[in-house]
Amino acid sequence: MNNIKYEYTKTPLDYQITEYDCGTTTLLNALRYLFKRSEISPEIYKYIMQYTLDQTNSFGEIGKGGTSVNAMEFLCEWLNINANSMGMNIKCTSIQKDNISIYNSDLQNKINEGAVAIVRVFQDCEHYCLLTRIDEDYAFLFDPYYLNINYYDDDNDVDIIKDRPFEFNRKVKKERMEDNTVKDFALVKNEHSEIIIIEKI
Repeated sequence: MNNIKYEYTKTPLDYQITEYDCGTTTLLNALRYLFKRSEISPEIYKYIMQYTLDQTNSFGEIGKGGTSVNAMEFLCEWLNINANSMGMNIKCTSIQKDNISIYNSDLQNKINEGAVAIVRVFQDCEHYCLLTRIDEDYAFLFDPYYLNINYYDDDNDVDIIKDRPFEFNRKVKKERMEDNTVKDFALVKNEHSEIIIIEKI
């Protein structure tokens, strides 16, 4: 019997609706995770929708390059400056590129205190997910890309979780995230590396 109790003044975490809006969806999921519906400013929602999906693809098609690191950093700084005046006490902190690691002590401490983190990982391409929990061996993520429950059956490092809609839908070995590869959920460690911790303060 599942004894998990959710606070239904919040909204379940959501999935992207195109091939490109993982950044948009993950930033909104950070707000869904941290705040009640009644606490989320529609103006902040509007700004997120306005400034994500800022990249074009190689054909110049708008939005088909997804959301850039610069756009995500701009929005998080905008939240630091403006969210408080809208009744949302938010603090966003970027981890420096040289310190990008799932074993980063500041990251682990903040997650254990109830914060979340936007992480840039590989999944065929560079992709955004929301980190919501860490234990000794695993990272627990909400991946906004919807997949069949059996998708990772042959992958010993990743499990799909379907019964935690307010928290996470992937359980990933921390060693996998630290792999210097392009396997699914390995952290991006190049000029596009990104981890942004978001706290409700």
